[in-house]
This record gives sequence, C-alpha cells and structure tokens, in this order.
Amino acid sequence: MVLSNNLKKSDILTNCKAKDRWDLIDTMLDQAVKNKYVNPDDRETIRKSLFDREKSMSTGIGKGVAIPHCTNAKVDDVIVIMSICNKGINFDAIDNLPVQIAILLIVPKNKLTQHIKTLANIAKIMNDNELREEIISAKTAVSILKIIKQYENPQKK
Repeated sequence: MVLSNNLKKSDILTNCKAKDRWDLIDTMLDQAVKNKYVNPDDRETIRKSLFDREKSMSTGIGKGVAIPHCTNAKVDDVIVIMSICNKGINFDAIDNLPVQIAILLIVPKNKLTQHIKTLANIAKIMNDNELREEIISAKTAVSILKIIKQYENPQKK
C-alpha cells in the first residue's frame, strides 16, 4: 500500500491538541466520521475495537510514532487518518518516547492480509528519521502530503 494514495489533505490533522492517546484516537476517529468514511451510527463500535486493541498492547511503535488500528466489518475500504502532535503524547510506546505522529488505520474485517501489509508498510516508512522530522516540521496538511508523496515516489521530485 502506498500511504499517499490513501491520504487526502482532509485526512491529516496538524498541531493536534489531544491530551492523551485515548483523546487522540477519538479525535482521529471523529475526523473519519467528518470525512464520511465512517457512518456516525458505527462510530462507537469502531471506537470500541480501536480502544480494545490499544488496551491489549500499545500501538506506539517507537521513534515518536503510533499506529492505532483495528479491523472492522462496518467499513468497506481502508481508512487512514494522520495526526501530528508537536508537543508529543504519552502513548505507552515501546521506547517510552512521546508520540508526535499518529496514523489511525481501520481496515475491513475481510481484508486481514491487506491490514498486515499496510501496517508493515507504514512502520517501514515511519522508520525513516529524516521523513519523520520533515513531517513534524511541516506546517500544513498539503505540505505533509507532498513530503510523503516525494518520499514514496523519489523519481517525481
């Protein structure tokens, strides 16, 4: 999965003010509802899936990145919402560092293979120190999207 193919500027929240990881997940889920990816009637079901997954083990993968995720039968397509938290949020991450980049991932229940591949791809991309720094330093969703596209398609610079 190419991350930039699944992100639009309305999917990227800059300068997020969430107080903790639960607030951050709620904020990103609200954006998915606002963008009409999630039916408002299904919000609580999906929220429960995300929170249950997070309670079982933190999705803070380290280096200031978290990928809260779940599979859910209430969605038809992969949903990706990115949030930039400049101050950082305690996410109980594997390396105990605060999270500055969070990428919410909701995948249809029947696409488990795609779910695993997408998670792995996001983790691989976010392992790049320079990319993370550029994303955190960017001021707008448009510039973040451009940075990710250039990273994924270096020949199109």
